[in-house]
Amino acid sequence: MQVREIIKMIVVLTLVAAVCGGGLSLVKLATAEQIAYQQIKFIKEPALKKVLTGYDNDPVTDRKDIVTGKDKKGKDVVTTFFFAKKAGKVIDVAFETSATGFHGEIGVMMAVNPEIDKLDGIAITSQSETPGVGSRVADDPSFCAQFKDKPLTANFSLGGEVQGLSGATVSSTGVSNAVKTGVETYKKYKPQLGV
Repeated sequence: MQVREIIKMIVVLTLVAAVCGGGLSLVKLATAEQIAYQQIKFIKEPALKKVLTGYDNDPVTDRKDIVTGKDKKGKDVVTTFFFAKKAGKVIDVAFETSATGFHGEIGVMMAVNPEIDKLDGIAITSQSETPGVGSRVADDPSFCAQFKDKPLTANFSLGGEVQGLSGATVSSTGVSNAVKTGVETYKKYKPQLGV
């Protein structure tokens, strides 16, 4: 093989790789919104259905992303707020928050009535707590029910208006802390929500 043929093959392979890479980039851009919608629909929507009631819109479609902080690497943390509406009026705002439990982060979806600043309910979206012990924060409906219909000024600490699950104190505290963090996030960003 001559040097000319080798250079020709390198140029052709480079062009083919560039065209393929560009095509994949275009496909990713064209499908990014649909992929994000599907991830929310199948991962977040089950929790949304637990905390939202009485709406006549699609909260997965009626949503707004707001930058609510920075992570440890300095990247933006984006929180997605879902709007439940009845006859065009926002009746609830739902979003996910989290805090540390016994074995890692516990994700909590919470719904807030923006008209009277009342917590309409919570649901556990993710957890890796000990099965049968800490995982009961997600499995025991009476635990999450303690947060329902509470004003945002309530004392969400364990021993306040919330009782922890026996044997799952750290996990219960994680959920409680997630709700407290969520309340602060909601209060801080409510003006940007337009509700």
